[in-house]
Amino acid sequence: MTATAALPSGYRIRPRRPDDDAALVTVERNAVELLRSYYPAIADDPFGSVEALQKLLAGHTAWVAVDNGDNPVGFAVTGPVGDYLHLHELSVDPLHGLRGIGAALVSVFIEEARQLGLEKASLTTFRDVPFNQPFYERLGFSEFSLEGAVPELRKCFLSEVPTGISVERRILMTRNC
Repeated sequence: MTATAALPSGYRIRPRRPDDDAALVTVERNAVELLRSYYPAIADDPFGSVEALQKLLAGHTAWVAVDNGDNPVGFAVTGPVGDYLHLHELSVDPLHGLRGIGAALVSVFIEEARQLGLEKASLTTFRDVPFNQPFYERLGFSEFSLEGAVPELRKCFLSEVPTGISVERRILMTRNC
């Protein structure tokens, strides 16, 4: 599967391999630093280990953005939730940020949904982090009422609210594929 959003020269997206996991933990640790001024507790507690990452990956698909040396610089973790393909995690190392890598990973996620025969995609993110919701809106996502969501999607949303964070600070977003 290839990204429909343009990747910058020198990058490509491929399926995750088990030998990527240590590098993906590093990508997440670097990416979560962008949240430090909004949510310091989350920045202090990213994936602590390869085992924690592998727990997130269990039963899901992971796409990895790599540089010319096949070094992971970003990743997306996806999985079906009811009639939706859900984006459980999207992380790009800030050293490689603002180049379209995140958008390309989302494109692969949308293409995956289409190939699975799913017509809708979903994700949760922080409502009050200025670069989260607008990023996804530019990619065609919009806020979806939690009350209007199917039970599986509501349950997923609630499971992705970090400990100590109020539900109101999170947003459920969906789009058609």
